[in-house]
Amino acid sequence: MIRIRTKIMIFVTVLVLLVNGVTFYLYHSSQRTIDQYHDSFERFIILNQISKQTTEVHESINAYVIEKSPRYLDDYHSLRDQLMNEKEKLIGKVENKDNYPTVTNYYNMIESFLEECERTIEAFQAEDLNQYSFHLNEAAKVSRFIQDTTLSLLNSELTSYRAFYHAMEQKNLYLQAMGISLFVTTICLSLLTALWFSRGITRPISLLSSSARKISKGDFSGDDVEVRTGDEMKLLAGTFNQMRRNIRELIMEIKDQSELDRLLKEMELKSLQSQINPHFLFNTLNTISRMAYLEGSEKTSDLISSVSALLRYNLGNLDKPTTLRDEVRIVKEYFFIQQTRFGDRVIFKTDIDDTCLDIEIPILTLQPIVENAFIHGIESCESDAEIRLGVYSENGRVIIEIQDNGVGMEEHVKERLLKKGGKGEEGNPELQSQGHSTGIGMKNVVKRLELFYKNQSDIEIESAVNQGTIVRIAIPCTVEKRGGQYVAYYGSG
Repeated sequence: MIRIRTKIMIFVTVLVLLVNGVTFYLYHSSQRTIDQYHDSFERFIILNQISKQTTEVHESINAYVIEKSPRYLDDYHSLRDQLMNEKEKLIGKVENKDNYPTVTNYYNMIESFLEECERTIEAFQAEDLNQYSFHLNEAAKVSRFIQDTTLSLLNSELTSYRAFYHAMEQKNLYLQAMGISLFVTTICLSLLTALWFSRGITRPISLLSSSARKISKGDFSGDDVEVRTGDEMKLLAGTFNQMRRNIRELIMEIKDQSELDRLLKEMELKSLQSQINPHFLFNTLNTISRMAYLEGSEKTSDLISSVSALLRYNLGNLDKPTTLRDEVRIVKEYFFIQQTRFGDRVIFKTDIDDTCLDIEIPILTLQPIVENAFIHGIESCESDAEIRLGVYSENGRVIIEIQDNGVGMEEHVKERLLKKGGKGEEGNPELQSQGHSTGIGMKNVVKRLELFYKNQSDIEIESAVNQGTIVRIAIPCTVEKRGGQYVAYYGSG
């Protein structure tokens, strides 16, 4: 499989090499033309400087002979040195195979001119009139020859320059044509490559987008998206097709599972309504009997009322939600029954924010947790046993805490209680509902909270062996019924 990135890298590499290669060739040709032009221009300057400096040297000697001023002699020495420097440039800069004899003769004439100038100075300083006049005239003659030869060399250079200029114009036209060709070729190549890429990328994306729009509308039918490119788009299309098939299969499984869950829930609700533990009823009725024997009828009446309310609540319509206020009320009734039974061995305390009690909650949520705290936490305590119920709001949620100072539990027990899809207390004999009034275990409460609040509720257990247990439930503050389902909303209590 050739990946899209590899295709792009190949195209970019080819394009960059092509452009850089032509650019380098154009730059090299241009640089060579500039160098040739620079050399030609430098030859003109050298010849012009020699002609000019020869004249200035001859004039400085005449001025010195006439004026006899040392200043003119200094000027002569300075100009002579400059002329000698320019003379040395002839061999490397001006001389070539075509003008070699002329330049050699030109070089020798400059040497002769400078020698005649030196002899003129020497004869003048020796006050030899005939000698310095002779050498001065000779220097003048050589100077005129130098001027004539300079013009001849400049003429030759101009003739060569015309040919060079014509060749440079031809090359410039060639380079312009090459630049235009490169520009057109690059555009055409880029367009063709863009069309090739777009057909290999946008067409599969368009097909995938069309299929995705159908899926977003709930239509999972349709043929698979076919992509013939051997890149990531083919893999993406294959994955998309597999995903759609998996979704279709999952929908069928969900429908089957939903029907099964509905039947199981009906059975579970009927089973829960019948699970009033005989042991609990026996203990409660035995307590009522002993209270009727030892006391008058007033407290016994209260106890019977609490038991009646508890049984009525437990045998009510379990598929409908209730309010947190009713849940707290039933827990208090359960507190009263157990406190009547165990007396000073057990203390029940509450700390409840009344503004949080009007939200909806699944029925029989708090009582099973309180029963767990009593039976598995403090029932074995001989004295100073305590259970606390707290309700308060925090960060837009209602927090419910059931705390006991009993025997606590080990870490693996907490994990089994809270593990989704696990057995929880149903698979642990020590956590089964012996002595419960409802027969509902902790795992059942956790599962119903998750279903009711659409996984927007949180439940956690803090416990350690011999250090008590805290069960903390965090639920949304508002629950509304829409389309036959309860939808949770966060907000202030």
